[in-house]
Amino acid sequence: MAFAIVVFISLMFLPVSAFADGDDSDEASAAFERIPLGGNAYAEIKQLKLLSDHNGNIVTFNLHISNKSSESLSLTDYWIRLLDKDGDLFIAKIMPQDKEKTKIAAGSSQEFSYYALVNEATSLHDLKFRFGKWDFSRSPFERQLGEISVPDDFTQVAPAGGSQEIKMSGTIMEAALSDFNLGKNEKNSLPNVTLKLKNLGKYSVTVPDYQFSVRTLEGYTYPLLAKGLTDLLINSQETKEITLTGSVPANVSTEGWQIVVTQYVSDLKLNVPIADLELPKKSEQEVRSSGEEVAFTDENGLYTTRMNGMYRLPWEDTDILTADFTLMNKGSDSLPIPQLSGYFLLDGKVKAEAKVIIPAKVLGLPKDSSVGMQMAAKVPYTYAFSNIELVLQEKTSDGKIIDVLDFESQADLLHVPILDAASSFELTDAGYQSKFSIENVVSYQAQSTEQYTVRVLIENQEKRFTNLAKLVASFRAANGTVYPANVLDVEEKVGPGGKALLIVSSMLPKGVDKSGMNLLLGEAVKDGKLLTEEPATDDDDDDSEDSGDADMYVKPFDFWLPQEKTEVGTPLKGVSLAPYTLSIDHFSTALNNNELSLKFNYEIVKDMSTSVNTEGRKIVFQINDTNGLRAIEWSADLSSFEPRANETPETPQSKLKVGKHKDFKISLANGDLLYKLSFLKTYDFNIYEEFQGHRRLLGTMKNDWFVTSE
Repeated sequence: MAFAIVVFISLMFLPVSAFADGDDSDEASAAFERIPLGGNAYAEIKQLKLLSDHNGNIVTFNLHISNKSSESLSLTDYWIRLLDKDGDLFIAKIMPQDKEKTKIAAGSSQEFSYYALVNEATSLHDLKFRFGKWDFSRSPFERQLGEISVPDDFTQVAPAGGSQEIKMSGTIMEAALSDFNLGKNEKNSLPNVTLKLKNLGKYSVTVPDYQFSVRTLEGYTYPLLAKGLTDLLINSQETKEITLTGSVPANVSTEGWQIVVTQYVSDLKLNVPIADLELPKKSEQEVRSSGEEVAFTDENGLYTTRMNGMYRLPWEDTDILTADFTLMNKGSDSLPIPQLSGYFLLDGKVKAEAKVIIPAKVLGLPKDSSVGMQMAAKVPYTYAFSNIELVLQEKTSDGKIIDVLDFESQADLLHVPILDAASSFELTDAGYQSKFSIENVVSYQAQSTEQYTVRVLIENQEKRFTNLAKLVASFRAANGTVYPANVLDVEEKVGPGGKALLIVSSMLPKGVDKSGMNLLLGEAVKDGKLLTEEPATDDDDDDSEDSGDADMYVKPFDFWLPQEKTEVGTPLKGVSLAPYTLSIDHFSTALNNNELSLKFNYEIVKDMSTSVNTEGRKIVFQINDTNGLRAIEWSADLSSFEPRANETPETPQSKLKVGKHKDFKISLANGDLLYKLSFLKTYDFNIYEEFQGHRRLLGTMKNDWFVTSE
């Protein structure tokens, strides 16, 4: 008896109506003719597939029998044969799980699955199916009922952009390819495909262990790695994604690729075809410019990269070429940070090896996340070029370095956009998210130089206490002159929503035109790692990545600077010494024997919301006789304003302290002032802030000698 029935594997692409017992609706279109079986019953072929692999060619198909009669049908009464165009016979066998099916009940339908091994040269369109019934009243004992050939327009492949309905453990699934990205390196094309499975049935299903491959127009097949498939449970009406990645030799055409799904049936020791889906056309990745998103794949999955900008930055007697890009994971599973490297190619000929800077607080890329990364290299500042190309590379698991993508720009586009003085810049690095803005400009004067300083306000936008990113700075005049600047950082951690004030300074010659000045800032880097203000521990080595001076900087941002406001307080109320304000009243002088004293009431208020490093800053009190007889000074470090641990409000004060105090007395050396008493009429009481040997006047009051002011 030649009626061999193919097992119905756990995933087959079939119309929904094919699985509903008793549903023989003519609305579902059939690719094959129906064969009448007599008695209001018929048979038809569904889901014909051919798979070529190392075991040869295997054909699978489903036999759908519909019985609308009033009596059941016995399978053993019928036979089916598979032939090629020359009439050669191939033995069709039933799959193991269908061997127990023997009856098609009245008013119902059944599906039976077959497989057959065919010649290597046989195609689907060479096949035909012959149906018959056993009839022992004639010789031979059979009667042919009909023959079906494969239609010329038949295809087993779902078209690009389409979907197919599949059966998985008795539940209907809808399968579609939602994304197809094609990266490339010098040896391979790198496909990355997302297969979506939606459970249309009523019950949860665990996806079996399937194999996936790319099939080219020439019939070459290349395996794909399925990410997210193991123990994947899909609940009713839920959609899950499976990411498929692999590599195909670069010399193989990428046109007309298909995704082939198979399953190994251990009882048969064969792979059987499950699904065929055509991929949409994708062009190979080319050199891209800033702002464009480009995808590349490796053995871990699909990464998307966006170039934010390439810049040429001043650095001592060299220039820094830096590229700021974002690495994104748009998939459904976490990805590791790839081992990236690369170089800048200048005018297509000169290579400048670059370092990749990755934020130290990033371990990987969860789904729907991104991380900012930079590449940087140094070139002579006199070197001229017109075109720059960034070649991004990756180190594979077997130690090979491959090119993954390119970005290109023109040299005249490498400038850093300059922000308005009233605007702000947000740093989005994980662990260092913060907002920068310009507080004000302050100048300190000396005889032939000035300390030109800008106060930069930073707001911590993290949800934890954090160390601020360490910055490198320089001032750039309107004529292009670059003045390197020092940054007085805040060393302690800053709380969520807290603020810190950085003092950026540079010593300029007197008379430098500061109109049109801008401040260039960037994240400090040493040995390819970001520097932070995190304090060193006893276990840290001297060459720790978080110690020492920067050797370059990245991720630049630039501000136009406002005009300096030179306000001198009089009376001496609310004198600004950030983070402090000082108010003084009732000041007077006294001369007793050889001691000149200054006495006053004062209040120092500290802004607790903003952290400031007061290193190198002093307050200077100056008594300057109006007739020019004498200028007497007293000074104190701003750091001394903070009370010591063992001090109480009742402790006698010899230095200025935060708080409100009365009758504070300062003793001053008077020299020969006693002998000039008859000349002393009035004096100016001046308050200066001193920074690195330069001063600025904060407040002044005129008073009579030895008289108490208001």
